[in-house]
Amino acid sequence: MQLIEGTLLQEGKYRIEGILGQGGFGITYLGWQTRLNRRVAIKEFFMKEYCNRNADTSHITIETEGSRELVARFQQKFIKEAQSIAGLNHPNIIRIHDVFEENDTAYYVMEYIEGGSLQEYVTRYGALQETEALHYIHQIAGALNYIHQRQMSHLDVKPGNILRREEGEVVLIDFGLSKRYDESGQQTSTTPVGISTGYAPMEQYVAGGVQIFTPTTDIYSLGATLYYISEGENPIASDEQRFKKSTDKRIIYIIEKAMDYNKSNR
Repeated sequence: MQLIEGTLLQEGKYRIEGILGQGGFGITYLGWQTRLNRRVAIKEFFMKEYCNRNADTSHITIETEGSRELVARFQQKFIKEAQSIAGLNHPNIIRIHDVFEENDTAYYVMEYIEGGSLQEYVTRYGALQETEALHYIHQIAGALNYIHQRQMSHLDVKPGNILRREEGEVVLIDFGLSKRYDESGQQTSTTPVGISTGYAPMEQYVAGGVQIFTPTTDIYSLGATLYYISEGENPIASDEQRFKKSTDKRIIYIIEKAMDYNKSNR
């Protein structure tokens, strides 16, 4: 169950205006920040497998003690995700405005990106021309380079996690699966490894496959994203992609190099 339109949070600081999407771990709403008169996106922690909502109070309820412990652990990860993103400062990474706990759950408030995702954009208009496709990929590559320099991997780069501003800039979102690593390359976070079929490299399917820091996992996903926006269809889990629309040799080379099964060749 979602928060209804008109629900107020933080004593009226934010007002829910609609829903933007829902996944297994959260619900993202279109919100209004009343004191600054601007639209925002508000993500609510809500594990739909375990969480219920009291329709009268909007509070989250969890049925069993074992489930409560599990949900509490992931809720803290959710808060840390917000804090982690808030510490990043890059024009192509989503900006976090606020994080708070309410209704027996947690929320973080982000800038609202009006243009929708690259996945929606391609679904509406079809495969992109080479110049536009490379324009977007260059921006996300810059965002990934920024986090990689800080020993961090995103681990869920895909068209649905890239939002497009109306003026043509793109922004990387959803760091829920990201991992941080220490100077020796060992992971310092325990976020579960997720898999977006077609966009995750083979090492992400293997237990322990991303315990050691390497930018090549995100590079594969970036190449798969370039394939999607250039071809208009999802890449396949194969060591050889088939090109139907891309004729630019640069595009083909970049995709094949980035999506090499051997990560040392990417």
